[in-house]
Order: sequence, then C-alpha cells, then structure tokens
Amino acid sequence: MAIPTTRPEFKEYCLRRLGKPVVEINIDDDQVDDRIDEALRYYADYHFDGSDKQFYKFQVNTKNYPYNLADVLVSSGGTGYSNADTITITQGANTVTTLNPVTDGSGVILSVPVDQLYTSNTNFKLKADPTYTISTAGGSGAILQPLKGGYIPIPENIIGVINVFPIGQALNTNNLFNIRYQIALNDLYTLTSVSMVPYYMALQHIQFLEQMLVGQQPLRFNRHKNQCHIDMDWNIIAPGDYLVLETYGAVDPNIYTQVWSDRWLQRYAACLIKQQWGWNLTKFTGMQMPGGIMFNGEKILNDATKEREDLEKEMITSYSLPVTDMIG
Repeated sequence: MAIPTTRPEFKEYCLRRLGKPVVEINIDDDQVDDRIDEALRYYADYHFDGSDKQFYKFQVNTKNYPYNLADVLVSSGGTGYSNADTITITQGANTVTTLNPVTDGSGVILSVPVDQLYTSNTNFKLKADPTYTISTAGGSGAILQPLKGGYIPIPENIIGVINVFPIGQALNTNNLFNIRYQIALNDLYTLTSVSMVPYYMALQHIQFLEQMLVGQQPLRFNRHKNQCHIDMDWNIIAPGDYLVLETYGAVDPNIYTQVWSDRWLQRYAACLIKQQWGWNLTKFTGMQMPGGIMFNGEKILNDATKEREDLEKEMITSYSLPVTDMIG
C-alpha cells in the first residue's frame, strides 16, 4: 500500500508492521488509538520536525488585566441548571459581580461568559482568584473556577513559550521622541558620507542600559494550564494593543499529513502497540493450548520494551535539538 497520509492508514500500517493479517494482534482499537496518541505527543515534545517556531499574536482586552475577572472555567457542568440561574463572584466578603451560565438542553453548564461585563475602564480590583456561589432552582454538581487576569490564554497546540516581544521600551516608541529617529536626525546627515559605526554602537549602548535598568518582562507558562503569565505593569499597554509571543507549536498531522510518513514515528507507534499487545498477553503466560502450544506474551513485552528504549535513545541522540540554557 501507499505511504500513510491519514490516521486510519497510519493505524493499519502499524498493525501490518506487527504481522496483521497473517498474525492476530490481540489488542483493542481504543488501545491502538491510545498508543498512537502517546507516540504523537512524544514526537511533538522531542523530534525537531514535531514542532516549529511560531509567533502568536494576542489582542489585549480589559478582562486580561490582573485586577479583573479574566474567565470562569467549567471543570464540571453538573446537571439541572438553566440560563436564568445566577453565579455570584465574590472576593472575601465583597460581591464582585453576577453572571448567568450558558447551559445545554439537559441543564449542563457549558460556559460562563464574562466579556459583557467590561468597558474600557472596568476595574474589579481583584487581588487573588475570587470564589463563587450559584443560585439555582434545581441544579447540582457544577464545579467552576473563577480566574483573575494577568495572563494570556494560549491555544492547546502551543507547547512552549520562550519570549515576548519588547513592550513599551524607548526603542519601540512610534513617534517623534523615538531614540532611533533622534539619533538619525541629529547625528546622521547622509548615509553615504557618515559612518554607521557610531549609530550602531549608540543603539547597542541604549539596549544595554534598558536591559540593565528595565529588563525584559518575565514569563511563566505551563502547557497544562494554557496560560502565559506576564509579570509586568499592565498599565503600560492599553486595551486593543497587541502582544506577540515567540512560541513553539506542535505540528498537526491532520493538516500536515506528511507527519504520518515519518519513519521514526512509524517505528515508535508500532513499538508502543507491540508493547500493549505483550501486556495484554501476559495474563495468559503459562497457559497451554491444544497441541502443546504455550502462550509467551512476556517475550513480546520484553522485546517491545527493549525496542522502545532503543528508539527513545535514538530520538535524543539523532532527532532532538540540543538543549539550550534556560533564560528567565
């Protein structure tokens, strides 16, 4: 068959690699899908072709400021709620605001919109993540998590945030008082008769002063929370301004289908499926079948475990980018 370009084709390729249909592979379809997902996550984390550098642009809203209510996460939607129920957000003994949930036909809370609360100058003066209470006629079981701002929501495909483009620094002001403009106006009469060396050295010196006296905005990012916290004075940016982050995002194989043809990924996914197959058969170890044939799932498991160790070692030595210093 042709090189796999879709997930079903990749799945069948891995099973054929293990012997299907000549050999019966004793593994459930859900287990195969789980092992493929596990292989894709490992591939995105370590393979230089599994992720790429991306620049993520985010437009700041009033709710993103650290003193405002940024979002209300729904950990569990419960049952029996309605859109007319009231969610009261509190900070200590003070009521911050009230909200109405969005529910489905069975009364499960799907989301709690907060955008309608805000104008350009709204300030809830939150000092920590607030708490909540729900006023409902018959709902129960909902678990919510109100969150204060001070962070940028990050898409799930982004697996790392390494930098934010400079915010509010002197070299980036777009007006008459821009230092670049002033130096060029006063010190560079023509680009053909004046050396560029003093200009370049002056900018280097200014950047050094900014780095020493102002510094870069520290970032805190956790991919499981999908939040990038920027520890800065948020008043230096206005609602509607853009923040640009330098990130790494996982390559989606459903869009870039050549991922399914990667040789290392094919071997690693088949190895994980083989390891699962061995685990499934270990419960029959020692069982004798008609004709004196003995089950030996442990042999399959041991072979797959050794093959997995070799593949992961090959990944680190041959397909991973060198580890760089952490700056923060």
